[in-house]
Amino acid sequence: RATAIEMARCGADIAVLGRRDGPIEDCAAIIREIGGRAIAIPADIRQPEQIESAMLRIKDEFGRLDILVNNAGGQFVTPARELNNKGFETVIRNNLIGSWQMTKAVADHFMLAHGGSIVFVTACVRSGLSGFVHTAAARGGVLAMMKTLAFEWAEFGIRLNCVAPGTVKTQGMDHYPIEPEQWLKLNRNVLGHMGDVEDISAAIIFLSSPLGKFVTGEEWYVDGGETLHLAHDARQMIDAVKFSKRESGVPKMK
Repeated sequence: RATAIEMARCGADIAVLGRRDGPIEDCAAIIREIGGRAIAIPADIRQPEQIESAMLRIKDEFGRLDILVNNAGGQFVTPARELNNKGFETVIRNNLIGSWQMTKAVADHFMLAHGGSIVFVTACVRSGLSGFVHTAAARGGVLAMMKTLAFEWAEFGIRLNCVAPGTVKTQGMDHYPIEPEQWLKLNRNVLGHMGDVEDISAAIIFLSSPLGKFVTGEEWYVDGGETLHLAHDARQMIDAVKFSKRESGVPKMK
């Protein structure tokens, strides 16, 4: 919602797509209230026929589409040992296959003819994501897909990038059995505070607009330095091994 509203403030016409009528209608209403142009399209990105109907609606309303933000996603916390195949497949269908189906439809209907920009909103899964093996697999697939398409579709003037948010304070936090402060402690955000929706929308808008016209095939972490501790932890482990070997009389590692 924050991205759609901010894009409208920048002058874009907006099509808001989602499964539930209420939230997308509310978003479109806000955009219209601030003087923008917006339509709400109920659709499930897991259903190709609903995507096709959405593309035709956009074509009738706006004539063309220049930017796609693949922001749909869903997952739940669970240890991998307790995850069944149905739960794994459900997240893959939504986060990975749904993103592919939207991307392919937008390319076929619009962007292969006149170019455009596609931004996928993913997650910080570079080192895996404990408790979320399903979404780690899906988002990893999205990243590989994005990089492949960025190469293949560059000749058509299509740029593709990913934005990977860190711990961001939204109402989505209400769906997890972990308090926001616990998330922050577990993720060891070096800035010491959670992100907000504007942090993410700003990155998306930069990449999707002419500001990012020379950026494609990239994954941007907007995480407050959440992943920086990985390198420092590795350094500390190496130093500890060196100390242990030195104390035991074993030559230290080079």
